[in-house]
Amino acid sequence: MERTVQYKDDWGKSGERFLAFWEREIVDRCCIAVYAPSAEALSSPPPTAPPLQTEEELRRYWLDPEWSLQRKLAWFERTFHGGEAYPATTMCVGASAMAAFYGSPVEYRADTAWFHPAIDNLETFDWDVDIENAPLYRETIDNTRYFAQECRGRYLVGLPELGSATDDLSLLRGMQPLVYDMIESPDAVKRGIAALVDTWLRVHRLLFDIALPCNDGGCCIPWMQTWAPGPHYQMSCDFSTVLSPAMFEEFIIPELQRYMEINTYSVYHWDGPDEVKHLDALLELKELKAIQWTPGAGQPPTGSPRWIPLYRRIQAEGKRLILPFVEMNEVEPLLAQLSSRGLFLVTSASSEEEARDLLKKVEKWTRA
Repeated sequence: MERTVQYKDDWGKSGERFLAFWEREIVDRCCIAVYAPSAEALSSPPPTAPPLQTEEELRRYWLDPEWSLQRKLAWFERTFHGGEAYPATTMCVGASAMAAFYGSPVEYRADTAWFHPAIDNLETFDWDVDIENAPLYRETIDNTRYFAQECRGRYLVGLPELGSATDDLSLLRGMQPLVYDMIESPDAVKRGIAALVDTWLRVHRLLFDIALPCNDGGCCIPWMQTWAPGPHYQMSCDFSTVLSPAMFEEFIIPELQRYMEINTYSVYHWDGPDEVKHLDALLELKELKAIQWTPGAGQPPTGSPRWIPLYRRIQAEGKRLILPFVEMNEVEPLLAQLSSRGLFLVTSASSEEEARDLLKKVEKWTRA
């Protein structure tokens, strides 16, 4: 790719490495994103923002696209985007904005947004909702359009996280009631999942088209720092921690299969040891391109020997492996134990010099 990005002058080369990543090939080294503070950031602290106090201030913090973009641009200017790291902006209201489309009351906090239950009875709930006039829908579309219009070659535009159907349903209904519903009213649960998936597909098609001019004909997931040359969306089911493998097969696998009708460069966000029991089912999904691993709070870090057999199984099945929470001292051991083909790491350094030094070392540590 020839295009440059204002805050990343080597985006073209990174694009080549991403293309190779999806083909499980190597250009010159393993795909790795390395963040570091710029020299300016190290020499002067950022201005301190006043605390958010009122409900209106909190809502504006999360939903005002101009304010959000100002914060992002200030961060881009103080950050070295090394390797495959890139600047990107997106509307982020927690991970389940779609729950609000169906009536989940949103509580805005300083560090996140929380979605509260809204469905008393799945058997009688009417899923025929006017989505275009639903809470958060217009903000989801308009904010993405604003970021795209203001892009002007400065950054990539990520798509807002809508959440996956069953995760959003667990917020709308409540986790424990939904477990009971799966046992006592499975058809009602499946109707709800199907309705949410329909909306997921519809909204992602629209968002992809809006952001497309800023993403070199592809799509990105900013928090993972991944890019692909076509539709590329996060799939997940954190709710699956409470499901047996049989229930995962019954309720979640059909949901994932529907996403992959349009999700050409699909990635599954696999979160923590309580989801390990579902790896077999995920690996059997031929259309699933990549698995992203998060160890979870209180667990051994990403580079722990505990996780290496899981990583090797994923690679052995031809899936790409994405590890976005790697410490610098874990990079060399991981590259020594894993194939660099279809492997993507994300880490951070204390300075631009340290980041550039790591990238040179990665060239030597890369192995097929």
